[in-house]
Amino acid sequence: MATVREIKRKRGLFAYQIIFKMNGERKYLSLGSNYRKEDAQEISFFVDRLVASVESGRPLDRQTTCWLETASDDLKERLERVKLVEVERVPTLEDIFDAYWKAEFYDMKPTTQRNKEQSRRKFFEFVDKKTNFNAFTKRDAAAFAAYLSTIGSEATRAGTIKDVRRVFNWAKELELIDKNPFDGVKRGSFKNKSREYYIPWSDYEKMLDACPSRMWRALLALYRVGGLRFGEALRAQWSDVDFPRGRMLVHSPKTERYDGKDSRVIPLFPELRVELERLWEETPEGGSPFLVSEGPATVRKTINRIVFYAGLNRWERLIQNMRSSRAIEIARDFGELAESEWVGHSPQTARDHYLHLLDSDFDRATRAGTKMRSSSDGARQNSRVTSPVIHENDTLEKKSSF
Repeated sequence: MATVREIKRKRGLFAYQIIFKMNGERKYLSLGSNYRKEDAQEISFFVDRLVASVESGRPLDRQTTCWLETASDDLKERLERVKLVEVERVPTLEDIFDAYWKAEFYDMKPTTQRNKEQSRRKFFEFVDKKTNFNAFTKRDAAAFAAYLSTIGSEATRAGTIKDVRRVFNWAKELELIDKNPFDGVKRGSFKNKSREYYIPWSDYEKMLDACPSRMWRALLALYRVGGLRFGEALRAQWSDVDFPRGRMLVHSPKTERYDGKDSRVIPLFPELRVELERLWEETPEGGSPFLVSEGPATVRKTINRIVFYAGLNRWERLIQNMRSSRAIEIARDFGELAESEWVGHSPQTARDHYLHLLDSDFDRATRAGTKMRSSSDGARQNSRVTSPVIHENDTLEKKSSF
């Protein structure tokens, strides 16, 4: 039978300890100073019942079950330490995020990892990490979305909600929750047209003149003329360049993950070809197989310096806007299909993040409108309608083949 013992502590405080035997072993259930003598006596009564249940293997009686359900978390933890009960713990938000990170984080590309780390940081700036996972509601998700609107752009808000929603979807797939609290919460648009900037050809030529070597000229050409992503240019090898056929193989881990396409083939545009040929002529036999022998950090710093020495104002999304500038030109000269295949993304992605109208488009449209009026005036003066004559050398549509 359990007994209660009083223990004197420092500063004249008293605490209580319950002594009992279970399976022939003496055990001690220590209670904190917040427990009164009456509390200790009540606990000792139920300790006897818990011991009887553990030793016999029989279920607890209804009275003891109800008492346990109303017991504090502190008391449950103390009972668990002496193996009288097993507390079923509800995972916290931090527990679930850690489990998700362990399961999927290391399979992500470095850039994706950085983005998801930022999303995680923003989420835990808003909510306590120790919050029970099941306690995070749809109302909390909507409040988090509203909070994001106050600290960043709509595109950042959309990306953050997408990343956090994915964690809850992962938990739903494992049947840890029945519903995702972010279902139905509008994330907003990823588009951020305010950060788009077209790099004119004249500015590109100034940057070429400011390059410290042939290698840097070739790297700029890969970005501004070839339309490569930042990492794609750094992975490019000489074995990927086919000078006789005028083509280049581009390896793309990003599209491999999302579209299943690990590479694409682009033309050696004349402005790109000339820079690669000059770099090839300077490359010693047995040299590096890579076109660019610099790390990502060095590349970013050096391109920033090139823009400075070229006398240009630095624009946002330095590499992305060189790529988007080329996407605009390819779409205009060769069509959306060529732009999608050569720049390496879906037409919808191109419209959302790469393609945009330029001032020259408005100027061209204004001039075209004048020509249209002139043509219509001439047509009204001529009452005779004639059919167009198509000669053998004329074509109704120009198609680019690659």
